[in-house]
Amino acid sequence: MSEDSLKKRYAIKLIANIIMIIIGAVTIALVPKALGAVSYGNFVFLQNFFIKIIDFMDMGSSTAFFIKLSANHKRKELITYYFLYSLFVLFIILLFVFMTNKLNYTSTILPNIENEYIYMGLVFGFLTWITKTFIKISDAFALTVSVELIKIIHKTLSLLLLIYFIYFTAFDIGSYFYFNYLSLISFLLLLIWLFKKRGIFTKQIFSLNIGIKSLNVEFINYCSPLIVYTLLGVFVGIFDIWLLQKMAGSIQTGFYGLAYSLAAMCFIFTNAMTPIITREFAKSYEKKNILQMKKLFFKYIPMFYSIAAYFGIFISIQSENVLMIFTDEEFKDAYLVLVLMALYPINQTYGQLSGSVFYVTEQTKRIRNIALATQPIGLLLTFWLIYILELEAIGLAIKMLIMQIITVIIKLYFNSKFLDFKMGYFIWHQIYSLISFVILAYISSNIISFKEPLIDFLIAGIIYTTFVIIFTYIFPQIFSTSREEIKDVLRTLKRIINK
Repeated sequence: MSEDSLKKRYAIKLIANIIMIIIGAVTIALVPKALGAVSYGNFVFLQNFFIKIIDFMDMGSSTAFFIKLSANHKRKELITYYFLYSLFVLFIILLFVFMTNKLNYTSTILPNIENEYIYMGLVFGFLTWITKTFIKISDAFALTVSVELIKIIHKTLSLLLLIYFIYFTAFDIGSYFYFNYLSLISFLLLLIWLFKKRGIFTKQIFSLNIGIKSLNVEFINYCSPLIVYTLLGVFVGIFDIWLLQKMAGSIQTGFYGLAYSLAAMCFIFTNAMTPIITREFAKSYEKKNILQMKKLFFKYIPMFYSIAAYFGIFISIQSENVLMIFTDEEFKDAYLVLVLMALYPINQTYGQLSGSVFYVTEQTKRIRNIALATQPIGLLLTFWLIYILELEAIGLAIKMLIMQIITVIIKLYFNSKFLDFKMGYFIWHQIYSLISFVILAYISSNIISFKEPLIDFLIAGIIYTTFVIIFTYIFPQIFSTSREEIKDVLRTLKRIINK
């Protein structure tokens, strides 16, 4: 089966994610207002809670699955094995929720949540995880182009379905869960059809003669150091959102969830690139080509940091306008939370892309040790900012930013040792690119004001983008490119236009 080139795969990812940003923006504009701050906060809490629980049960196994399948496509037994493991995870989580309910601990662990929505949140979390697993399979087999085209069509139809749910049904948190079920299951069915057509899902994956014992040993050897890492991450993650829900209530949880969702749109480009780069790292490391890994690191990590910074800084400075465009008066106090959270995806780019090097090279013990050193600090920060200082959602946003910066510096340090480079180049790039975008965004946002949020946002955005294009042509290193590469892109665009 022939593979599409990395550039072609990323190009379609880029187009798809621009469309995803638009669809995501419309979704954010509709759902929080339709549900209200309290119900939206409860949805955010359930979503975060069960994703963290499933992350614990995952224990890095999905990453191991993706990397091993990327390195050797012929290992179809990995697919069978992982689906069996997925069923085991579902059973354990169902048992956990059932026993929590029987022992009357539900109100303590899940405060202010009605019992019926707990099981709905569980199913939603599990389907989300399975969908991510299917995406990993498609990326491992380099089916990015086909899957992204399916995703575009599916997401567009799903948005129309959501609009129907909101405007033509008695829309509440239960309805929103049912909408997500329909959306996720239909997408999974489409991917199953594609995988069968491409010969990935064959009769072979239904065979249980896969050497489960040896696969258990293989996955345990890879994931065992990640158990402590995952346990700490899940505990701190659940404690974060639980303490916010307990101390500040559903509305503040809703503010945090809204700010996180808006900020996540800034990360959508780099998030899409992560599995592609991870796959390239895996292939290079399989051949022990460290020099190629280093080239990929230098080319793409600064580039995607700047892409995330381009979006994140502008959203942060325009946060008041953004909230007025997407929400109503009920969410106006989320302004400062969004100012901070819009900066989170910037460093998250480094965290995810540089972190993929650890997984590919099976440095899982190092990932565990970093967690042991940093997660207790995060726990103390959460307690201090939310419980002691009572900063509510703002406190959690501050904590997320601080911890992201700390972990990124540590990961970058170890990557510099493994790939043999000086980390000063990357630190300096982060500093000057961030300052550049702040200056350009601030000037753009204060040149003209019409006192209309949407108009001000759009005009400032056009001016800001123009400034960034000019600045990038003068200083192309900000996007880890060269003036000659920019000219090549312009020449290609000119040829396309003239056809």
